[in-house]
Amino acid sequence: MVSDPAFEIAVVGHSPSNMDKSLNRPVATFTVGLRSPESLFLPDSPLLRDELHPEIAQVLLDWARTAGEKRQLAINFALSDAIKTVTEEQVANVVSSHFLRMAENHTRRIRDIFRYARVTSVVGLLVVILLLGSAQAISDDAGNVMASLRESLTIFAWVAMWKPAELWLYAHWPERHWRRLALCLAKARISLVSESTTRNEA
Repeated sequence: MVSDPAFEIAVVGHSPSNMDKSLNRPVATFTVGLRSPESLFLPDSPLLRDELHPEIAQVLLDWARTAGEKRQLAINFALSDAIKTVTEEQVANVVSSHFLRMAENHTRRIRDIFRYARVTSVVGLLVVILLLGSAQAISDDAGNVMASLRESLTIFAWVAMWKPAELWLYAHWPERHWRRLALCLAKARISLVSESTTRNEA
């Protein structure tokens, strides 16, 4: 249980016997106890649309990461019966929209990574050609100093390809991971439950 002036959080957790029969996937269920419906949203947002509170969004991301990408996520928002001023559909739309935008941001970052990879590959290849050409121009009997220079040019030539290789091979995987988690949360089943019911289950 984590307490906050705006909201408090309780994890119901994942039960191996809790399966989504339609998708044949295990369901990980989380419960977020809210002090008020307004705590769901970012206060004083300059945008016309409602924005999910960043602290709640971060907690949900952390939970989704723990639950794994292969589970169907279900999120229960526990509210007092007396202060249910939002509908389940409204909350589901805010949560889904928030994480769909997050997934789109990660998609754009992946595109940026590959764009940088193409640019750095061209620059790296030009450096390789220049440095290797200079190294080959140094004859074998040029002396120890020139031989050391030739080896240094060869090493620097291949070091120039380090960054392009990193971008092509590795840099995009974290972005793909977070995009998958965001999409899982965007598809999560959202429910508004009674605060008293949550306490009885606990």
